[in-house]
Amino acid sequence: MTESFDVLFNANPYYFKGKGQVIVEQDFVRVRGRSRRAIRLPARAEHRLRMVDIVNVHTDGEYVGFHVLGVRENLVIGFTTADAATAQRLAALLPQRHTEDFAIAHSEREEFHDRIDYWSPSTPVIWGLLTLNIGIYFLMWLVRRGVSGRTLGSMLGWGWNSKIDAIVRSYQLIDWGAKKGSLTLHGEWWRMVTSLFLHGSLLHLLFNMIALWQVGQLVERLFGSLRFTALYLIAGVCGSLASVLWNPDVNSVGASGAIFGIVGGLLAFTRRENSGVPPTVVNDLRGSLLPFLVFNLAAGFLYPHTDNAAHLGGLAGGWLAGLLLARSLHVPAGRSMHERRLHRHL
Repeated sequence: MTESFDVLFNANPYYFKGKGQVIVEQDFVRVRGRSRRAIRLPARAEHRLRMVDIVNVHTDGEYVGFHVLGVRENLVIGFTTADAATAQRLAALLPQRHTEDFAIAHSEREEFHDRIDYWSPSTPVIWGLLTLNIGIYFLMWLVRRGVSGRTLGSMLGWGWNSKIDAIVRSYQLIDWGAKKGSLTLHGEWWRMVTSLFLHGSLLHLLFNMIALWQVGQLVERLFGSLRFTALYLIAGVCGSLASVLWNPDVNSVGASGAIFGIVGGLLAFTRRENSGVPPTVVNDLRGSLLPFLVFNLAAGFLYPHTDNAAHLGGLAGGWLAGLLLARSLHVPAGRSMHERRLHRHL
């Protein structure tokens, strides 16, 4: 009996990208797609895999992945199916053998998600920060629109009179609480907080909010909402202070210092003894966060208008605050899985 599934390939050792097919036979699985490599034209290809070599089948919604013994075993053959039901049906046709390392890693990831679901099932502070930042930017645009008569162009930061609009925005940002060294260092310390919620352009806001959403959800669930709020503000103020001391003449705004800080807090959390974060998850987090930090810090030094002092100050402040605020994720003894899930929904 043979079954064929239309899929979209993700990561795999055969360099398949985009649409393809997975064909399940009695003793073999054929993967067929378009191989795309650097400096080469895409080419149709097919690989025949023995069932006995397929291990570590796993699913996540519409996604299916597995390893093949002897074929770059550190890489997953991964693809997306039409829907979750199709993914489950395909996975059921494949061998259900797991290697010891995979079984341990899978168990640790499941336990980690159970723990954060138990302690912090939602992220209200992240939603509040997103709403506040976006709302303030939109409100400033409405006020500026009344001054300049501009509509969409002033919101995006471009147009035939963009230079004039930039001047208007600069003065408006100072009025609304931007970090201006000559003002901040002479009594207006509140600017180190208010500047965290201001942004100079729509793209500036967009990039910061995407980063906050991607990183912040996990960090809030690790620390809890109150501790996360403290972490965010401490990191943000540390970033603001570093920015003002390093660049006292620069008018600076943005949430990026605080965002770097929550990344620092997350890295600090993983160093805490008895944190409840399993080794597999610690390695996962460090493997994804360190390249993020290196890339963004390097890009900051290449792009002339980036406030690197705020980024480094926020990162350092978040690291120190994270060491102080980190809690244990271990679930109280005696709690069954049913009780954990019940607690999650209360």
